[in-house]
Amino acid sequence: MTDEAAVARAFAAAAVEYGGIDILVSNAGIASSAPVEDTTLDLWNRNVSILATGYFLVSREGFRLLRAQGIGGSVVFIGSKNALAASPNASAYCTAKAAELHLARCLALEGAEAGIRVNVVNPDAVLRGSRIWQGEWLDQRAATYGTDKAGLEEMYRQRSLLKRSVLPEDIAEAAYFFAADLSAKSTGNILNVDAGNVQAFTR
Repeated sequence: MTDEAAVARAFAAAAVEYGGIDILVSNAGIASSAPVEDTTLDLWNRNVSILATGYFLVSREGFRLLRAQGIGGSVVFIGSKNALAASPNASAYCTAKAAELHLARCLALEGAEAGIRVNVVNPDAVLRGSRIWQGEWLDQRAATYGTDKAGLEEMYRQRSLLKRSVLPEDIAEAAYFFAADLSAKSTGNILNVDAGNVQAFTR
């Protein structure tokens, strides 16, 4: 998704194979953790390249196709609670996610007259089944919060207002809501699926 030509080819292939698109869900993601003084330019650029520039490239091609079709559509970004709430030792990730969120707002503004809705689902701490929560990222986040792998999910659960874990199917249901006609009158909106985090309350 960071290769401009590859993104264009993917949409062209989808148009031929499926006759167009109605729904675009941007869900590519990475995660990184480092104190700001240890954040290399390469690490910063990798976050921005995938989480901001990549979402821009995919959205731009999606908009071109949706406008050509002339029947509207729904774009859903899978963002992060950290688009709204700061997190220790994750400045590159949080900043890129904030850029992604504001891109969605700009696209909602631009797409409205064409019936193209753009909304954002903001998860938090979806540990189960996520490759982001393996290896180095998991170790770094556990070290940041002074726990281990076994204790990290419980720590996230207990810090939420509802004291519940956020599961992959919770995010899928939120994305479906924004993709479907259930939300036909919603654009430029954010749905936090984080079991409650006061720092991420929208303002």
